[in-house]
Amino acid sequence: MLPPNNDELDDLINDNGSTGINETTANYLQRMEARLYADIEARKRIDSGLLFLSCQVGSASLAWLLFSMQISISIILAMSMILALLPGLIDCGETFHFELSSERWSLSHGKPLVAVGKLAIGGVFSWNSTQKIVAEVRATESQIQDTYAQIKAAQNTNAFAIPQALLIAAAGIIVIGILVISTRKKLNV
Repeated sequence: MLPPNNDELDDLINDNGSTGINETTANYLQRMEARLYADIEARKRIDSGLLFLSCQVGSASLAWLLFSMQISISIILAMSMILALLPGLIDCGETFHFELSSERWSLSHGKPLVAVGKLAIGGVFSWNSTQKIVAEVRATESQIQDTYAQIKAAQNTNAFAIPQALLIAAAGIIVIGILVISTRKKLNV
């Protein structure tokens, strides 16, 4: 990868005139240029690795944060997966090449194993972190159901429940009593 304005350096290196630079200087400049580009590529790899690690840690942290905020499990799973798969998706996008010409077209991928590896690691990492949350939610739900069943059982055994027929009979007696009292008042008036 060369810088866009490299013409002046090339002219100086290729110029054999007396005003040009000597062979030693030209070799030194070429070595320096190669070293700078190697450093740039190394920084890109380091940045990519740091992005990958931070996304994996962020995915697990985001999952627990959303869980503590009582966000829906489906949203937690989606956000965690997106964040964990992001480095692999970025790598796929950067190294994917599509070429179209009048004679042919071609698809190529620069580093398929690296991209697939990042996607796989991101998927496994986010799946593992979210499955712990799902297991905890399921355990909580089962404990809630057990507690509810215990409460219902305690209510049925310890509480006095009035039979349904007794309630109907009491309501009938009250209605008859009201009718008798109202008819007596009408006769006495």
